[in-house]
Order: sequence, then C-alpha cells, then structure tokens
Amino acid sequence: MTENYGKMGARDLHLFFLIDASDSMKYGGKIETLNNAVREAIPHIRDVARDAEGTIRVHALTFSTGARWLVNNVDIKHFTWENIQPKGVTDMGRSFELLADQLTTEFENIRGYQPVMILLSDGLPTDDYEKGLEKLMDTTWGKKAIRIAIAIGQEADMDVLQAFIGDTFRGELKPLQAKNASELKQYIRWASTAVSNASINPVKAAVPMPPTVDAAVDMDDLDW
Repeated sequence: MTENYGKMGARDLHLFFLIDASDSMKYGGKIETLNNAVREAIPHIRDVARDAEGTIRVHALTFSTGARWLVNNVDIKHFTWENIQPKGVTDMGRSFELLADQLTTEFENIRGYQPVMILLSDGLPTDDYEKGLEKLMDTTWGKKAIRIAIAIGQEADMDVLQAFIGDTFRGELKPLQAKNASELKQYIRWASTAVSNASINPVKAAVPMPPTVDAAVDMDDLDW
C-alpha cells in the first residue's frame, strides 16, 4: 500500500486503524469482512472530510507476530485499501508502541482535530499490551484521541478493549462486539464516519451513539 508522508495540516483529522492480523482472523470470513468493510467505508469517510477545514488523513497498522504499518498519513482523497493477509500471534502491545513512536516523532507540535483511533481484534494479546498501552497514553495525541474498540466474535478480551478506550466520552463508551459480518460492517462504518464527524463538528455532532444493528440478518451470515 502506498505511503504518503505529506505535510500535516494544522486542521487535519487523523484516523488510525489498529487491526488484528493474527492467524485466528482467517476463520469464519472475519478478515474478508474487515477488508470489505474498510473498503466500503472509504467513500463515506470522504463525505465527512468535505466538512473539515483540512482533510482526513488515514493511518493503518496491523499486529500479529510484531506490528507493521500498512499505510501512514494518506489523504482520504487518495486512499485505497489493500487486503490484509493474517498470519502469526497477537502482539497488540507492539502495535501500541509502534503508534506511540510515530506520535512522539511525527506529531510533535502538530495541531489538529481530536484524532480517532479504531482498534479491531478477535482474540487475546500475546505480549505485554499494558506496557504498550501505557507508552501510547504517555503521548499527547494518544491521550487526546477518541478511542474506539471493536471485538470481532466471541473470543476477544473485552477488558483489554475497555482499557484501550479508557475514559473516552467520559467513560460512557464500551467496546462493541460484532457477532457476525453484518454487525462488523456497520460498526466499522460508524466508527470511521460518525465518530470522525463528531471530532470535526463537536457542537453539531455531539457524542455519537453506536448503531443499533439491523434485526434482519442474512441466513448465510452466521455468528462467529
């Protein structure tokens, strides 16, 4: 995926995806659903960006055995999504450290809208996530961010996801649990659009509530 380290505008919104790419994401169509959900959300994120003084800049990193950037600081106007191929364990803590390192170096003295961070995972961390999260929260932008967490299936550690969210929205926000493909698509779109809009327009948008998932589920859309 193409990286674009352009100059960061003073009023840009930075949208971060932290994505579990461990072996377990292979099963039940989870990674395919996630890839499609992010791709389908892109035009809707662009719609939100039209209301911003600057633009929305997208960052995405994956964690499995270690962590790596997929894309970093790309204007949503030019952003495309390439499929993630899962393999390895769940080094979530390493992803927090990698993000913290970037926030410390690339974001020093940068002004902008309250950033949005979306964590997606289907399992348990296999490394010291608390150490990584502490490092992330020691950064100005880590503390400032609106942090959203989405559990994919029934096996994710909800306490870990809640620790990532912290006191976002005065402690009112809880991890979302996507039990099937339909719910995951709805949650990813909400997190990347409604929450981003709330950052850009805090008076107009107020605190967005998570969506109520559609009652009608395709018969082929089995729970994970």
